[in-house]
Amino acid sequence: MNSRLHTLSARGMVARLSLLIFLDGLAQSVSFPVLPRLVSSFLEGHPGMTALWVGWLEVAWALPQIVMAPLLGTLSDRFGRRPLMLLSMGGIGLELLLDALALDLGWLLAGRIVCGLTFGAQAAVMAGVADTAPPDERARAYGFVNGALYAGIVVGPLLGGWLAETDLRAPFHAGAAIAAVGALYVASLLPEPLARAHRTSPQEPQAGLGEAFRLLGTHPALRPLAVVLLLSWLSFQSSDNMFVLYTAHRYGWSTVRFGVFVAVEASLGILVQGFLAGAAARRLGERRTLILGSMTQGFGMLAMGLAPVAVLFWPGALVAILGAIVRPALQTLMSEAVGADEQGRLQGIVSSIASATSVVAPLVFTSLYAWAIGSGRSPAWAGITLLCGAVLSALGAWVAWRMVPRRQAPAPS
Repeated sequence: MNSRLHTLSARGMVARLSLLIFLDGLAQSVSFPVLPRLVSSFLEGHPGMTALWVGWLEVAWALPQIVMAPLLGTLSDRFGRRPLMLLSMGGIGLELLLDALALDLGWLLAGRIVCGLTFGAQAAVMAGVADTAPPDERARAYGFVNGALYAGIVVGPLLGGWLAETDLRAPFHAGAAIAAVGALYVASLLPEPLARAHRTSPQEPQAGLGEAFRLLGTHPALRPLAVVLLLSWLSFQSSDNMFVLYTAHRYGWSTVRFGVFVAVEASLGILVQGFLAGAAARRLGERRTLILGSMTQGFGMLAMGLAPVAVLFWPGALVAILGAIVRPALQTLMSEAVGADEQGRLQGIVSSIASATSVVAPLVFTSLYAWAIGSGRSPAWAGITLLCGAVLSALGAWVAWRMVPRRQAPAPS
């Protein structure tokens, strides 16, 4: 009976955390379809420079996170998850307000830096899932939370594309307002998921980049998982920032049509993360789910990169979205490899690795894309970043197959 009550309580907390991550995803994604257009408006429509500036803005957001994410994660192990959630939602709101009022590219750059210094709501939510969900429910819980994030990404681009039809800046105003609602929700309605008994003491020297990454030394099972995480994020980042520009250049898509594409893809992501990921983990185990998801994502990206027309691009995208089963499986395996008082540090490492790829990948892949669409080259070259992503996904599947143990016991709490 007590176990059942604990499970019901955990599911209630997961539902509350899912609402926050929905608002987080909604606030950020409402500007997805229009940010490249806003950048382009400051560059007189130059496509090559627009691609480069989109990449530089991503770097400005990601670079501070490499240092700040582990620090914020370890502090959340000490003080709880809610302070980090509040800080992050405030940073998102301030960034979007600066974007809405921007007079030049410097304003956009400043906003991205502010957001990068404070970004951590998603990491805090993922740590909160590990705080409350028992190990046998964790893959399902992560899938549910990731599904809520996808739901925010469904609504956001549709709302942003619609608002941008009348005012290019309106999506940024809307995103700032949504972030404010999220901060109010955390402050007034969201309980603290981290029990005081599992918080670290002030005497423990854990608040730092080096201390956080020592987890990789003390928990060997984390190392191959961290490599898979790195390859997975590099694969994702290889084309994520280029999709708006790529689909407009190769297929002539409008902002509204791209918004529909993102909404359809994210809607399927909700189903994959919310239902298929948990079912796959129960039937195949997290390791085989990780391998299968990486391979599926790679095949989908290969098809998208080679598609000469939009009608062939769509099937590749549908296959690639099945690769979303990777994330809950990877999160479950990583959370089981560390103790209950180390979940914040773990999520800090996860965010730091993701941020490092967000620094390197945009610089490399936006430059590669700018070269690929240069004058005199075949339109087929525009898909080169997607082909790179396919190779990286295949490498991730190989690492998971060769180096991740068939089953690892959860670390003691």
